[in-house]
Amino acid sequence: MKKLPLTSLRSRLASLILLTLLPLLGLTIYTYLSEKNQVVAHIRQDVLRIAQFAARDQEQLIERTRQLLLALSKLPEIVGTDSTACRNMLSDILEEYPRYTNLGVIRPDGQLFCSADGRPREASLVDQSWFRHSLKTKDFALGPTPEEGTFDICYPTVDDAGHIQAVLFASVAMDQLHQFSYQVRLPAHAEFLMISRNGTVLAHFPEHDRWAGRSAGDTAIIEQILAKGQDTAELPGLDGVTRLYAFTPLSTVVDTGFYVGVGIPQRVVYSEAQKVLLQHFAGLGLVIMAALLAVWFGSEVLILKRVRAMAGAVERLSAGDMTARSGLPYGAGELDGLARAFDEMAAALERRAFELRAAEGKYRTLVEQIPAITYAANPDQLRTTFYISPQVIEILGFSPEEWMADSGLWMRQIHAEDLQSVKRMLDDCCAVLPGANFRCEYRIFSKAGRQLWLTDEAVCVRSERDNGYYLQGIMIDISERKTAQEQLMSYQRQLRSLASQLLLAEERERRRIAADLHDHVGQALAISRIKLGMLKEASPSEEYATRVDEVRKLVGQAIKDTRSLIFKISSPILYELGLEAALEWLAEETQKKHDILVKYWDDGSAKQLQDDVRVLLFQAVNELLVNVVKHSRARTVELSTRKTGERIVVNVEDDGIGFDLAEVAARRSASDGFGLFSIRERLSHIGGDLEIHSEPGGGTRVTLVARLSKLPGPINEDRNMPVRDEK
Repeated sequence: MKKLPLTSLRSRLASLILLTLLPLLGLTIYTYLSEKNQVVAHIRQDVLRIAQFAARDQEQLIERTRQLLLALSKLPEIVGTDSTACRNMLSDILEEYPRYTNLGVIRPDGQLFCSADGRPREASLVDQSWFRHSLKTKDFALGPTPEEGTFDICYPTVDDAGHIQAVLFASVAMDQLHQFSYQVRLPAHAEFLMISRNGTVLAHFPEHDRWAGRSAGDTAIIEQILAKGQDTAELPGLDGVTRLYAFTPLSTVVDTGFYVGVGIPQRVVYSEAQKVLLQHFAGLGLVIMAALLAVWFGSEVLILKRVRAMAGAVERLSAGDMTARSGLPYGAGELDGLARAFDEMAAALERRAFELRAAEGKYRTLVEQIPAITYAANPDQLRTTFYISPQVIEILGFSPEEWMADSGLWMRQIHAEDLQSVKRMLDDCCAVLPGANFRCEYRIFSKAGRQLWLTDEAVCVRSERDNGYYLQGIMIDISERKTAQEQLMSYQRQLRSLASQLLLAEERERRRIAADLHDHVGQALAISRIKLGMLKEASPSEEYATRVDEVRKLVGQAIKDTRSLIFKISSPILYELGLEAALEWLAEETQKKHDILVKYWDDGSAKQLQDDVRVLLFQAVNELLVNVVKHSRARTVELSTRKTGERIVVNVEDDGIGFDLAEVAARRSASDGFGLFSIRERLSHIGGDLEIHSEPGGGTRVTLVARLSKLPGPINEDRNMPVRDEK
């Protein structure tokens, strides 16, 4: 079978088949994991039951021994003074209980009184933990005697006065403690162990002689048993082999302090689940193999034969044979439709090739007539030019031959201040070939020394001659546009200055109108109200007095409206008490009129401001508060002023619905009035700035920044406008 590259159609079809089978593979693995977890859970329960069964076997031994010792404590030979009679009695009993290795009686001082095996014990037993525990509790006790390889269970006899007369004991060989493992028939390489609470191994299967009586408290399995008491865990055993262990404490009528553990090898635990997985994978492998064989042989007949015919036609077409066609019959299938489309495309290309040759002549004529320089150059650090249009003579004064003959001419003519940026942009362009684009505006000197502005744009295209790349571009003289732009910027600066002057003139006119309203209309209304009061006092009748009082109230309301109008036209507080006081008054008025909580805070530092800055900031904050009331649906607005270096910072922040900055910028127009972008333009003119932070649903924060005045100066020559109410 011929080996195919991964990019071949057959390989792609095979990959597609494999991709479609991936969900089936995932389902197989998922089923295996699910079945594996269930099998392991059942095995954990079985192993734990085995451990509990082993514990019950040992518990029954201890309980039977306790009953035997309790019965022996009632015999006179045992508690008497004749050690020979005691030994004979215990020897007879030991023959009836072969599971015990010895029976005996110990005096309270630890000396052996008698034993069934008749062997004297010269050493005192007072150091044995089980003996001391029995003396202390006057009850049953048990524990190992490692030096003799036994497991001893003892019981004290007590007289009527409560004094211990003797301690009876029964010894069991440690190698009998694991006899249960032979009854249960544990699998190969399984492990059974019985330990004490200090980590000493009392019994072990299958290596009892190696481990019995040894301390193994530093092994992982012993640490886990002593820490949890009863559980299951996968851990290395005493021999380092990892098994599934189940362990449980040994419980009787007394606190034994012993634990029983059973370990099953991992291969036994997972063998059934792995067998199922292999069966699933074998079936899946057969399905995949059948699918790949179907793709391999079926693709040749149904797809590859037609694709090769079309590929041959494409090769001929790309080689320049415009008469190349697929030669396949047209039908209703996708490949039939592709063949039809290819043949139609080839016919269209044949027509286009003829039209292109005619258009190339027209294009060359056009290129040489447009008022711009077109060129083709190599993508190197000097942009070595191998074609440049005749317009270079008209614009820069160099002939095409001069330009192409001197590879460094272009760089030498560029203005020194623009040369580094042009080189850097050219380096960036050369570093990302192919697909690079070059666009730059720079100053250049003509052959006669006249400075021009050029915009230079080029794109990297593939060369048909050497399969390489070259920068094809156009240079346009934009000197007149640059001059117009500089003039426009100058006009804009003048307009901003005029706008600032207009703002101040408008504010002065507002103040003059406000002063006239106060001095003439306001005073006239106040005097009229006073005279109406006097007329009311001198009225000839009560009805007459009532009508005069009604007129007097109307005049009073007119006074209030006039005063409010004065504050709207030009706030006296701004000039009498400063920007901070005016903003605090504006916050209170907004809260009072629109039922919205407006908090104001100031850092308390002195902030000297020029008139135009003071007026602009006050009007800007007023406009922002109006926008909040109209559009934000906010419940709280926080207004603050602080000094930062040589600048004043004013923050207006609300908890409203917010807005999309891009959307607002797109729909703004000249009719927006004194809006956010108008405020930014005015602040920019006086060296300030405006920042907006907002998002739908997240509220809005607008920050106004302006420069402080270094030298104090008069705010306004007219400070006689009162701000208090007349009675």
